Amino acid sequence: MVDHHWVQYRKENAFVPNLNKFGFVYLITNLQNGKGYIGCKQYKSYSRMKEKESDWKTYIGSSKWLIQDIKKIGKEHFKFEIIAEYKNRRSLRYYELYYQMKFNVLSSTFEGTDEPAYYNSRVGGKFYRPVESYQDPEYIKKKSEQLKDPKHRKIVSESNKRRSKDPEFQKKISRSLKKAARNRKRDLVTGRFIKENAHTI
Repeated sequence: MVDHHWVQYRKENAFVPNLNKFGFVYLITNLQNGKGYIGCKQYKSYSRMKEKESDWKTYIGSSKWLIQDIKKIGKEHFKFEIIAEYKNRRSLRYYELYYQMKFNVLSSTFEGTDEPAYYNSRVGGKFYRPVESYQDPEYIKKKSEQLKDPKHRKIVSESNKRRSKDPEFQKKISRSLKKAARNRKRDLVTGRFIKENAHTI
């Protein structure tokens, strides 16, 4: 017998939890107006080093506006869907943010109005390194146009010259290079330094 209100995402099948997982990312939808909410929930809660089952079975989200609407029009007018389950906290938090960004929960509006399409007022509590690098096409285009502009090149060149003569900047570069040298790894067989991919922030 099903003792919770969750169903599988985009299906009507009752959700069968894998309690060996850490938690799940969910979508709650107001069936009267189509407004949604994306969040995550753990299967277990921890208090004073004790582990116990969380309130995931009856959980209705953490948005005060969502909760107000549920209390106002009734839980039967909402759909509670599980998008996916994850094995640890890191994955759970990462994919909560992933789906929030994928569905543009902070900027999506109902067509022809300024009404937000989601109850979310913020995204992910923590940010982790993405699984792949990405640069916005509009940003790349803008930078490309700047590099072609003689005035911009002159400004950058003069700025670099000033920085190169700044003693504090030189000390900062020197410290960075020394730190990078200390952190370089050697191949255990050949004794040579291992070349690692550079990452820019």
